[in-house]
Amino acid sequence: MRLVALQFLSAAGLGMVYPYVNLYLTELDFSGTLIGTLAAAGAILTLVLTPLLNQIADRLMLHRRLLMLYLGGFALSSLIFATSRSHLLVIFAVLLFKVTVSPSMMLGAQLTLSELIRAGKTIFGQMRSFSALGFAVASALAGGVFALGGYSMTFAAGAMFSLISIQLATIFPAKPKEKVKLEAGPKQPRNRGIYVLAASQFFVTMCTHNAFAFLFIHLSQNLGVNIADVGIWAAILALVEFPFYFLTDALLPKVRLRIMYILGIAGVALTTLCIGIVPNLPMLALLLVFRGLSWPAYQLSSYRLMNAISHPRNVATNQAIVQVTMPGIALLLTGSLYGWVYDHLGAGVFYALCALAAAFGACIVTAGFRLFDTRHELEGA
Repeated sequence: MRLVALQFLSAAGLGMVYPYVNLYLTELDFSGTLIGTLAAAGAILTLVLTPLLNQIADRLMLHRRLLMLYLGGFALSSLIFATSRSHLLVIFAVLLFKVTVSPSMMLGAQLTLSELIRAGKTIFGQMRSFSALGFAVASALAGGVFALGGYSMTFAAGAMFSLISIQLATIFPAKPKEKVKLEAGPKQPRNRGIYVLAASQFFVTMCTHNAFAFLFIHLSQNLGVNIADVGIWAAILALVEFPFYFLTDALLPKVRLRIMYILGIAGVALTTLCIGIVPNLPMLALLLVFRGLSWPAYQLSSYRLMNAISHPRNVATNQAIVQVTMPGIALLLTGSLYGWVYDHLGAGVFYALCALAAAFGACIVTAGFRLFDTRHELEGA
């Protein structure tokens, strides 16, 4: 039950804050180009810190403490958003937010998956569904919270959820009394599929991170959504994922992980393209239902595929490479460019370029399909 509560509340903190961060920046007169530049700067810090911290956590078995550190950093950034309009402090909060959000999501998901494997349970999708539900509920409530207390109350509520999650994270094992001994003999080569997956993720996350960064700005500026109603649309975005996370648990054992990953990316690319050209809100709502099908397929298959082809001692590091490092490199190289495209060429071109990047990521996995060691995909390597 505590594991369910952790999934729900940690995502609730993100659901309360994430939809409003870039809107808050636009209110402070941050341009799209500057927002993209901050995303790139955050990516640089993430590239430096995340692999280092995860490698330390792998060696010393400090995964739980690292997760608590990430959750604490998220809470601090949210409190700064809630209490300051100073550009310097807000920039610091944005960078701290960027450094902690993706790594905490990645590490929390990996710890959950490992915990379920130890317990002999195949309900990773069901657990992730409570994350979607937490994000949806908090985002729906965020509109009312915003109407009552504006940005300050909304960000403060997100910080509170994150602080509670720190206590709930104690459900994961603490550092063992005895250190794990290094394996004797020559070091095993990495599964070649790891490199294919990393290259694919570079382009897929180029799409997803840039597209999501401007999604709520697009809804507000181009589709007429009031700022107070942004939370409702963020809730719809997550709520439609909830049933499909449950269904994917039953579907994944029947479909090869690589096939599910490719199909999930194809769905993400298609919905991203349509977001930029959808003419009205009812059509957008229907589009988000289709995204609710494709996003869990992509997310669950990417985590489970990397877990399957990684050695147990390196799985957190490998997950960080795919879920954090590659997105960080993608944002570093393209964040400012995509921000400029949104400012000067409009949402249609912006989302088309995002979709093109995701499609290229699917092509990489398709071309490198045979490079995955299928034995390791089944039993781990």
